[in-house]
Amino acid sequence: MEKIYIIGDMHTVSAFRLAGVEGIVSGNEDAAQRLNEMIGKKDAAIVFITNELAYGLVDRITEINLSMPSPVVIEIPGIDDREGFRGSVMAYVSEALGISL
Repeated sequence: MEKIYIIGDMHTVSAFRLAGVEGIVSGNEDAAQRLNEMIGKKDAAIVFITNELAYGLVDRITEINLSMPSPVVIEIPGIDDREGFRGSVMAYVSEALGISL
């Protein structure tokens, strides 16, 4: 069974864990390593990563999304993000995949 994972700050990861999503807390210094760990998981279908961590990994995320059949890496705002959530998690998935759910 394929899973959704999240990489982000402690508050965001904790909130997603309440919804049953596995995740890993990361900082900017180890975000690339954590991303590589997550995409290496055979059951990973979607990997959410907070905007703060994704900022320095834009090229790597693009490479993953264009060259690998799965997982899809989707940037989302963290709980402490200034802009906050613009929509639901499903809206972010729909936007990233270009489909209507």
